[in-house]
Amino acid sequence: MRAFLATVSVVALVTIGVAQQPGGAPPSGGEAVPHTVRIDALAVDARGQTAQNLKASEFELREDGRVLPVDEARFIRIDAAAAADAPQPVSSRADEQQEAGRANTRLVAIFIDEYHISPDAADRTRKALTELLDRTLGPRDMVVVMKPLDSLFTIRLTRDRDEARRIVAGLEARKGDYTPHTAYERNYWAGTPARIEVARNQVVVSALNALGMHLGALGDGRKTLLVVTEGLVGEPRRRGQEFLATIDSIVRSANRSNVSIYPVDPRPPAPADASADDSSGPSDDERATLRRLAGDTNGQWISRVDDLGAAIRRAPDEANAYYLLTYRSAHKEDGGFHPVQVRVTRPGIQIRVRPGYWAPSIDDRLVANLLARASAPPPPLKLEPARHISPLIQPWFGVSQGSNGKTRVSFVWEPRLRVPGDRSVRSPTRLVLTALAGDDSVLFEGPVLPTGPGTMEEPDGMPVRAVFDVPPGRLRLRMRVEDAALQPMDADIRDIPIRDLTKGVTIATPEVMRARNEREFRALDDDPTAVPVSSREFSRTEHLLVRFVAYAPGGQTPVVTAKLLNRGGQVMRTLEIEPGPHGEHQCDLLLSAFAAGEYRLELTASSAAGDTREVVDFRVTN
Repeated sequence: MRAFLATVSVVALVTIGVAQQPGGAPPSGGEAVPHTVRIDALAVDARGQTAQNLKASEFELREDGRVLPVDEARFIRIDAAAAADAPQPVSSRADEQQEAGRANTRLVAIFIDEYHISPDAADRTRKALTELLDRTLGPRDMVVVMKPLDSLFTIRLTRDRDEARRIVAGLEARKGDYTPHTAYERNYWAGTPARIEVARNQVVVSALNALGMHLGALGDGRKTLLVVTEGLVGEPRRRGQEFLATIDSIVRSANRSNVSIYPVDPRPPAPADASADDSSGPSDDERATLRRLAGDTNGQWISRVDDLGAAIRRAPDEANAYYLLTYRSAHKEDGGFHPVQVRVTRPGIQIRVRPGYWAPSIDDRLVANLLARASAPPPPLKLEPARHISPLIQPWFGVSQGSNGKTRVSFVWEPRLRVPGDRSVRSPTRLVLTALAGDDSVLFEGPVLPTGPGTMEEPDGMPVRAVFDVPPGRLRLRMRVEDAALQPMDADIRDIPIRDLTKGVTIATPEVMRARNEREFRALDDDPTAVPVSSREFSRTEHLLVRFVAYAPGGQTPVVTAKLLNRGGQVMRTLEIEPGPHGEHQCDLLLSAFAAGEYRLELTASSAAGDTREVVDFRVTN
């Protein structure tokens, strides 16, 4: 009777955790969580031919004894003999994943357990594996050949057959030979052969577990893992060694990664007159381990056959045609085992399934997320100009509530006062501003003229301030400073944080307007579009008008106050606040009564939701 194949596996943990609790919060281990499970199954009819036209409704699937509907039954056929495109070099994990995802590609891993291969079987092993590489694997197939002490960080599946042949040709049969060959063996392995054998078994088990996990990251299709060994025993996990891999770990990794394991005993058949307790054969524990690796992962144990090459070649051929079944299951993320049975309702179709799969645990999902983050390609490096604050300009940035939860930014600037003794004749007369949001979208781009005392309109259609809305976060500003001939003089490149004014009690950035006489002040007082100044140094002959808006949640009207403080922070007097042209608050300061010095205007707003404070520092000169 021909062997019929169906494998059940949970794909990589990144795929398993697709559906989570509302809001994206990680589910606790005690709650049932919906997961996507994929099963690859090979079904054949009574003539031994692959059934290619089965529908999802013809598969009956039971998990934990419950019938679950199959959402999709996708038939996958691999033409191993198809010509391959020019192979790309595999120098990174991303390259390997891209190449593994190409059509008509089988993934085959070969593990040569040199510690458990006798010299009499070495030539048979080299010949059989070389025939597999040369005759069975197609030009599109990807393969990796690994030995026990090979670095786990260099595991890469490639189409490079020369490298695979080199590793196979270099096979060293070391069963029963405990002479150290490497620095690791010399430094860490000592004692009786029994103790060294325990260490060897642990190295092999850990390498197989890592190899199975690596294969699982290369898509959700079927993978083949050939383990050439004459015997392997999984040591029980001891206290203090919980981190070490076991046979259970290998089976779990294989089932979750859709890997089928084929243990291969490369020795020739035992003589007909050999006794049942022939010491040259595997022990009962070794037989049990190899049978479990094959049976629990739906592989086959190839043990001491006449034609070793033909037996090995059947392993990757079983992945040439299969169905990929998809269904939804809800269970706890407790790492528990879930039995699965699959059958086809159409008469005459047979399949074979592995016992089931292990659900992921919360720790598994955490490890998978960490590995995915570590393996992800780094984000593209964004090259930005170096930050530079121009000494030629004095900018001001004001914020207030904008539309749709955004913050409205207002920008004005003035030429900075010259340093005494500076004989430069050039002075900035225009500035070209580019404002960028965090996603590089342009919020404002264009020229801005300088502001000054009594500025109320845009001369010649050229703006004297820039206004735009931006989400709270980082705002990037690029400014080109130009002279009267529009020639670049300097650049100002800076980032500023934009706060959210929609939460709690807040005060928009106060706007300060300056007037040199009473006529200018009356014009400012009546004009809702009066442009603020950026300077905070004023003459005693000037009259200041300060406007600000206070916000409170829920439509509340906050109570606002304004106080004038001296340099030491002492209150000099409370200022009267009047309503502005658009309902904002405003107060004025006639500076003729001020002595030269530094002052502070303290604005406060309070409501049932809380209170806040905004401060404007300024200097008065003679």
